[in-house]
Amino acid sequence: MKNLGDTIIFSLTVVLFIIGVHLTMTWGIRYAYECFMLSLGLLFLYRYRQTRRKEKEKEEMDTKKKPRSKKTKRR
Repeated sequence: MKNLGDTIIFSLTVVLFIIGVHLTMTWGIRYAYECFMLSLGLLFLYRYRQTRRKEKEKEEMDTKKKPRSKKTKRR
């Protein structure tokens, strides 16, 4: 986890899941459904951000590794 936004999103995902489990044990799944769905949505957002960042890093590495042409500039 490189940045603060991802850390916050992942923490909220875990907290909402734990709250959902607690609500399920005390009141039933009907009352915990929203917590589970919010947790799942945040998990999807977290994974999307991770994948997007990895793709950007890969692009940057590919552009750095590209060999430059050895043609000399004529004046």
